[in-house]
Amino acid sequence: MTIETTVATGDARRHATQSDEPRWPVILMTPDLSEAPDAPTEKEYVVRANYADAIAEAGGIPLILPYNTRNLAPALALADGILLTGARPGTEVTGARRQFEIQLVEQALKTGKPLLGICHGMQLIGECLGGKFQTELPAAAAVSHIPQDVPDVLAHEIIVEQGSVLANWVGKRSARVNSLHRHALAGHGRFRVAARAPDGIIEAFEGETDGFCLGIQWHPEYRLTELDRNIMRAFVDRSAEAAARKARNASSAGSNRVRERLVQLELALPEASSPPGAFSGAVRTGNIITISGQVPLKDGVVLQTGHLGASVSIEEGRECARWALLNALAQLEGAAGGFRKILGFVRLAGYVAADAAFERHGAVVDGASELLRELFPDRWTHARIAVGVASLPRGVPVEVELTAIVGDEA
Repeated sequence: MTIETTVATGDARRHATQSDEPRWPVILMTPDLSEAPDAPTEKEYVVRANYADAIAEAGGIPLILPYNTRNLAPALALADGILLTGARPGTEVTGARRQFEIQLVEQALKTGKPLLGICHGMQLIGECLGGKFQTELPAAAAVSHIPQDVPDVLAHEIIVEQGSVLANWVGKRSARVNSLHRHALAGHGRFRVAARAPDGIIEAFEGETDGFCLGIQWHPEYRLTELDRNIMRAFVDRSAEAAARKARNASSAGSNRVRERLVQLELALPEASSPPGAFSGAVRTGNIITISGQVPLKDGVVLQTGHLGASVSIEEGRECARWALLNALAQLEGAAGGFRKILGFVRLAGYVAADAAFERHGAVVDGASELLRELFPDRWTHARIAVGVASLPRGVPVEVELTAIVGDEA
């Protein structure tokens, strides 16, 4: 794992998303399960509010993740980051939680999801990376790791390893942290120790993994120090970066599918042309983009001139409608930021230059509608108008106008 040497801020998170508005990453938190033997139907998932508050303060959206392995894959697809929390003070982690979290960590490591483990969560991630879970702390420990029932005060010092990410965040070899744990992580594995307590207990590690992976033995969610806040910010910012990469990849994939269909049809998307007058090729209002009327250009040259019912046949008119639509889609792709962001279409307007006796305007504009259906089979439906006119710009037989619905992600 490579962790940046500086802590990203909210501004960096906005830059990472390449959007006017920040992308708030979704962080899934593992809970405890509270159950009473005399009320088996009243089980509760429990997470202390300070975990959620710390994530929200750092710019994330915290969500509780139930112990459901059947839904694990879609849950991970939703998640931008995973937080394994500590157990409730004075309680042991149940077998059900432990088994679920092991599967969760294994899948998160495979997919490169950012991982943060706190207290029990740190121990479990470290164990998955090859370390050893210690059920008891050294009997003659010189440090009290459970100084009180609630870890809301600084309890002991930690010795920060040189070159670790924590050293970059504290700027010195030592810092003070809170503490509340009776178990520990020991041994070696695919992680590098970042800090130890004076008695040698591992207090933090960096996973030697493909994605962000950090284990913290104390409880930074209490945010008693700037180091605590730096830990939460770094995790949330890395999750935001992962979300931005996912959005870019999805957008690219959506654009590629449209282009692949074009290749199959032996067509190509033209370059978006500059408007020939004092207007814009596309205007976005909220989630609606309106494309100005486009004429059939191929390689920047008018495909055909003339009128339907005279020098232009129905099939030639349909081909002109197809190329007019391709030019409209070129404008739309640029205005939307990729075909993936197109949620659907509102209206396609087709204008057909025709003789007075010509009546098959709809058959001509079908060339554009049918191509739209072939390129966007899951979201092509649209309202339509086909109008006959005496003439069109540049003498073309067809002009097409398009209105689409777009979102940040489809």
